[in-house]
Amino acid sequence: MKGIKLFLTTLALPWLATASPFPQEPPDAPMGGDLVTDPEILAGLEALHALTIKQLNEGVAEAVETTELKERLASDHHLEERIYHLIGIAGYMVIKVVAESLVSVIGSLINLLTKIDDQIWENPEYCRVEFSTHAGWDGKFKYWNRGRASSSSPDEQFSKNIAWNNPTTTDPPVWYFYNDKLGYYSYQFTGTDTAAWPGIPGTTTCSGFQGICNPQIVFYHAGYNIVLNTWQSQGRISACQYSGGEDCKGTCFSGVRGNELGPGGVVWGGKCAVPCRGDGGENPEPAEAPKVMVVGDSISHGMEDDFTWRWRLFYWMRDVMGRRPFFVGPWAGTHGPTYGSSAIPNPPLFPGETEPYDHSGTTGRYNQGVPESFAYTGHASKWGRQIAQTKDTIGAWVSEYQPDFLFILLGFNDLGWWVSGPEDAVGNMGVLINNARNAKPNIRILVGNVVHRTFIGGRQDLVDNTNRYNQLLKQNIESWWFRWESPIVYVDVNSRYQCTPHNGCPDAYDGLHPNAMGEFHIAEAFSIALRDSFGYIGPPLSMTFNVQPRSIHTPNGLSSSSWPEGIRTQWDMVRNARGYDIRARIQGAQGWWSEGPVSPNSYVSWDTWVLNGQTWEFQVRTRGDGNDVSDWSGSSFATANVQTSPGPSNIIATPIGSDGIQITWYPVTGYSVNRYAVIIWDRDEPGAFIESRPTTSTAMTITGLRNGHRYGTWVSTYVNINGKPAGGIPASGREVFVGRGAPASPGNLRVTNLDPTTVMVEWSASASASGYQVNVYTMNWTPHGEAIVSGTSHGIGFLFPGTWNYRFCVSAFNGNLQSSTTSNCVIPPVYPGWKKRDVVPNPGGGNFTAPFGNITMGNGGNSSTGVFNTEKMLADEGLQSLFKQMMIQEAVVEKNVTLAGEPEELVISEEVVASL
Repeated sequence: MKGIKLFLTTLALPWLATASPFPQEPPDAPMGGDLVTDPEILAGLEALHALTIKQLNEGVAEAVETTELKERLASDHHLEERIYHLIGIAGYMVIKVVAESLVSVIGSLINLLTKIDDQIWENPEYCRVEFSTHAGWDGKFKYWNRGRASSSSPDEQFSKNIAWNNPTTTDPPVWYFYNDKLGYYSYQFTGTDTAAWPGIPGTTTCSGFQGICNPQIVFYHAGYNIVLNTWQSQGRISACQYSGGEDCKGTCFSGVRGNELGPGGVVWGGKCAVPCRGDGGENPEPAEAPKVMVVGDSISHGMEDDFTWRWRLFYWMRDVMGRRPFFVGPWAGTHGPTYGSSAIPNPPLFPGETEPYDHSGTTGRYNQGVPESFAYTGHASKWGRQIAQTKDTIGAWVSEYQPDFLFILLGFNDLGWWVSGPEDAVGNMGVLINNARNAKPNIRILVGNVVHRTFIGGRQDLVDNTNRYNQLLKQNIESWWFRWESPIVYVDVNSRYQCTPHNGCPDAYDGLHPNAMGEFHIAEAFSIALRDSFGYIGPPLSMTFNVQPRSIHTPNGLSSSSWPEGIRTQWDMVRNARGYDIRARIQGAQGWWSEGPVSPNSYVSWDTWVLNGQTWEFQVRTRGDGNDVSDWSGSSFATANVQTSPGPSNIIATPIGSDGIQITWYPVTGYSVNRYAVIIWDRDEPGAFIESRPTTSTAMTITGLRNGHRYGTWVSTYVNINGKPAGGIPASGREVFVGRGAPASPGNLRVTNLDPTTVMVEWSASASASGYQVNVYTMNWTPHGEAIVSGTSHGIGFLFPGTWNYRFCVSAFNGNLQSSTTSNCVIPPVYPGWKKRDVVPNPGGGNFTAPFGNITMGNGGNSSTGVFNTEKMLADEGLQSLFKQMMIQEAVVEKNVTLAGEPEELVISEEVVASL
C-alpha cells in the first residue's frame, strides 16, 4: 500500500500525571527539539512505542481503502470528492466516548493532509519537520510552526548522534522529543543502504549513498498515536524512489541530496508536513478548559525537585484525557530551601511578633522532567497548612481565581499537631466548603481524606484521630454537604496511598511526604473521582515503571567563616537533595560534639553556640529519599570571633506549686540585650519537645508542667546585632522535679578506695532529688572541688597526696532547693600498704583532682554561674544533649508545620528521628 500511512493507534499515556499554579495564561515553552531525558517519562514513552510496534506487527492497524473510509465517515463529515491518500486505522478505543471521537480525528486529518499541493512540506499552513543524516551518525533536525514562511529560519534546530550500530543484528535507536506545538514525538531511522529493519512492516533500503535513512515518526496523543512512515508518504515532485511507479501524493519529500556533501560523505534527508498538536491530534471536540485549584499542605506543595502529584494529575487531564486544565492559586512552584542569609536561628517570639529571619523557604523548582511552562501555573498548597487556617482564606482565593474545581487535600497538620480533633477538623472543613461556595456557587469540589504515616511513638491518638476524621468526612460529604449546583465528592486517597502506621510506607520518602510513587497514587485517587463523578472517561492514571530514589552526591565547595552572629558554614547546593546533615567539633577533638539535620533546610548552617577563640571543624552530607545519605564531605574550619553574649549568671530554679517552676537570674551587662530565652525540657519524657519562652525581665514563672517530672532549665541571652536579635550559648540552671520540695540528704554514703589516689563515691537515691552535688574538702574544710551528678555514684581520681587526706560530701537538690553540703560526709580509710602520714607523690607536681566516670567535675566551679570555657562546654553533657535535641526538633517542625499554638504534649520519637 502506497501513499500516506497514518496509523491511528489507540494507545494512551498512562504513565504520567501532574498539576500547577498562576492566574494568567502560561507562555509557550521553547518549540522544537527538547530531547526527553527524564527516566520516568522515557519509560512511559518506550512502553508506548513498544505497544505501537506490537500493534503494527500483529495487524491491529486495520488497512481501510479511502472509499470505505468515506462511507464510514459520511454520516459525520462531508469530504471532498477527491481523496488522494490511503489511510490505515487501528482498532477503536475501548472507552466509547473516545472511540467515537476517533472518527472525527480521522476526518480532520484527511481534510488537512489531502489537499492538492505539490510541495506541501514547504507550505506555511502546516507544521513542518526536516531531517537529514550523513556519515552514518550525524543527524540534524529542524521544526517550523504553522505560519513560519521562511524555510531558512526554523523555530528550532538541533543535532544528535543517531548512529545505528550493527543494523543487521540490532534494532535502530529511538529518539524522543517534546514541544508544545507537536507534543511528544519520536524518530526512528529504519533503513540503511544495505539493511531494512524487520521490526515493522514495509521498511526498505535506500540507494545512492552509505548511511541511515527512512525515519518513522510517531506522534503521541491523548487516546491514540499517529504513526508516519516517511518513506511511504512521498509527495508529487519528490524522488518517488519508493513508489514503484504509482502516483505520489504524500506529505514528505525525502531522498539523497546530491548537492549537499558533509565531511562524512553524501547527505540523505527529507521534509514533511505534519499535523500540529491541535490538528485533530488531540480531542477533536472543543476541549474543556477547567480552572483547577489544588488546596493543600506540604503533601501537595512538594519539595524542590519533586514532580508533585499536582503535575501528575495535570498531565493526565491534558495529555491523556484531552482537556486543557489551567491550574490557579496564590502560590507557585514547590517548597525550596531557605536563603543562606535567612538561615540564622530565630529567637522565641513575643505574641504578634514576626520572625526576624524568614525560614519559610523559597519558591522551589520542579523536577527537570516537568515542562518549564508548568512553573507558571498556580496552586493553594503550602508547607504546614491547616484546615483551620485555610477556611478563612478560601473565599478570597475562589473570588479572585474563579476555579471550576477545588481539589482539597488537608487535615494532617490539624490532627498531627493538636490544632483540632477529628470533629472540629471536619467542622472546619464544612466552613471551608461553605466559604468556597459562597464565593462561587457552582464550584465543583473533590475532598481527599487524610493519609496515614509511619507510627510515631506515643502517638496512637494520631492513628485513631485520622481514622475517625476520615469516617466523619465521608459521612458529611455524602449527606450534609450535598448540593446539586455544587457537586462534591469524597476522594479516598488514604486507601491508594501506600503508607501505614505499622506495615511500611513505600510511597513516602520520610514516612509521610510522597516520593514519585506516592505522587502517582494520590493523583490516581483524584483521577478516579473525576472519572466516576465528572465524566472524565478514558484510560486510568497508572504507573508503568519502578520508582528509583533520588540520585544524590556529597556536597562540594564547603567553607566556614566567623560572623558577628556565629560561624557560618556553606556549600554548593546538590540537585535532588532532600536536605543535609552537619556535624561539628572543636579542632583536635576525637568525637563529634554535634551531628544532625540542617534546619531550616538550606545550603547554609549557622552555629551560634560557640566561644571566641574556639576553632571549629565542620563536615556535611546530603540526604536523599528514605535513609539514603551521601558520604561526609571534607572538613572546613573557622575560628570564632562573635559578638553574641553568653547566658546570664546565677540562675536559680525552684519548684513552685504543683505544676510550675520559678527561674531567676542576674542581668547581662556590657551588651545590647534584646531579650532572654528561658528553656525547659522534660527529661522524663523521651523525645519531648523543648520549650523556649521569651522575656525582657530577669525572672519567669512557668506553669502547666507535669507533676513529678524532671525538667532541665537553661537561659540564653539574645543581643542586638545588625538590628536583629542573635543568641549565644545558653547557661545551665539546675534540673527541677515539678511539684516536689527540698530533698533530704542522701543516705548510705560510702567511699571506696580504688587505688591510693582514686575513689568511688556512692549513695542511695533521695526522694524528690533532681540531682546531687559532690563536694570535696581537705581535712580542714578547704573546698577542693565539686561536681553535679544525676546518678548515685561518682568517681574521682588524681587525689594527691592520697585519698585519706580528703573528705567527700554529697547533698541532694531539687533545683536550688538543696540539703546541706557539709553534713553528709565520709573520709575514706588509708589505702592498704600506706600509712596515714604517707604522701603519694604527684608525677606532675602540685595537687590536682580530676573526674572518674561519665560526669565531669568542675575545678571549684559553680554550675549556676553560667560562665563557660571550652573545657566546661565540651564536658557539659546536658548542653550537648540539648543542642542535639533542638536540631532534631527544628527539623521536625520545619518538615511538617509551623505551630499555630503550643501543644500540651509534643514528643519526637525514635522513628521520627530516623525519618529525618
